[in-house]
Amino acid sequence: MTGGGETAENGDDSGTQDAEGAPGRLSRFPRLSRLSRRRKGAAALLCLVVLGAASLGTWATGTWPFDKESYCWGAWREDSGPVALSDRVMGDGYERVGEETAAPAPSPARATCSVRVVESTGQGTSSVPAEVSRITAEVGPVPRGAAERRSWLADFFDAKAAPLPEGLPGFAGGGGGALVLPKACDRNGRPTAVTVRGLRGTTSVVGSEPDVAQLLLAVANTAAGKAGCAGGRPMRITAPVADSDTHDLSGAGKSTCRIPGFDFTERENDRYRAHVGAVEDGVQTCSVDDETDVSAPGFAGQFVMARQPRLVALLTGSTGDGSAGDRPPGKGWRGKGKITGRGGILRAECGGAPTVFYMNLGDGLRGIARPGTREIFARAANSVAGRLGCEAVAPRS
Repeated sequence: MTGGGETAENGDDSGTQDAEGAPGRLSRFPRLSRLSRRRKGAAALLCLVVLGAASLGTWATGTWPFDKESYCWGAWREDSGPVALSDRVMGDGYERVGEETAAPAPSPARATCSVRVVESTGQGTSSVPAEVSRITAEVGPVPRGAAERRSWLADFFDAKAAPLPEGLPGFAGGGGGALVLPKACDRNGRPTAVTVRGLRGTTSVVGSEPDVAQLLLAVANTAAGKAGCAGGRPMRITAPVADSDTHDLSGAGKSTCRIPGFDFTERENDRYRAHVGAVEDGVQTCSVDDETDVSAPGFAGQFVMARQPRLVALLTGSTGDGSAGDRPPGKGWRGKGKITGRGGILRAECGGAPTVFYMNLGDGLRGIARPGTREIFARAANSVAGRLGCEAVAPRS
């Protein structure tokens, strides 16, 4: 630079001064000194502008220093799309609270997380904030015991939930859903599943079916990754998620859920409501509620057919011993299974694919099954097999 060259040439700059009378290398060029200061000031201003723009950009994308809150081991992010996480539903005086256990791991241990919306409390108050709503996710092997497994299936194979599209092994409804993870995630021979439930006051609600599907997929992909069983590409949905609005059928009588042979003799004071769910080649669902107590309907029964491999694996362990039985349940039955007074499960080939037929009846429906549990299961299974174009799987009566 010119100033540096002059100094080197003269060998001493101790006696030079700038325009303000202070020592400096640019003392012989006061105009250049002023120009340099202007440039420095402009550079500093430019830095502030760039930093401000960067801050606005990171705020818009939800990154530092205005990062959005994340929940469920990073699977869910605040205001990420689903209604349950949207800031649009958050008014003044409310806040979100996230809680989670240790992340999913390559072990049978269950992992849970939740996001609650609570009333904000003023600083210095010791009162417990009132909960407005909550979403809970759980990751772990499906229950081992027979009774627990039946209860789990009653909750998540309910006909009021729609099957996930594109062959994903799961269901989504307004109140929650379930998704079975890949076989590599099985633990002790039991499939691992992700479930999502929601509660607003006393009502089971999460959001729309696409909301529930999005929440399920986010947790499923995160859980599989942390447990080391993700395999190939992350699970995703590109097709529309079906509406889970089911066909309600009053009562449980002849051809309940429009399944010929799934027949009951309803009594005068019985209050049952049947729900027709999915009727597809890969899955069919029917559920019946007991509405004797209108304010709190309860489970009464269900019938399920599944051909998707992961759903088949899930259902074949529903007897509690990890299998559907190692022999036919009786003479004339095709396939292997087990039938009890409560219901039945049968695995048979149908159209070249392993197919499971499953029935679970509560105390009320068992008492009005015509003529009995075994017969009603045989008729319903044959009806659904016929719809699929398969030969009968049970003896005809």
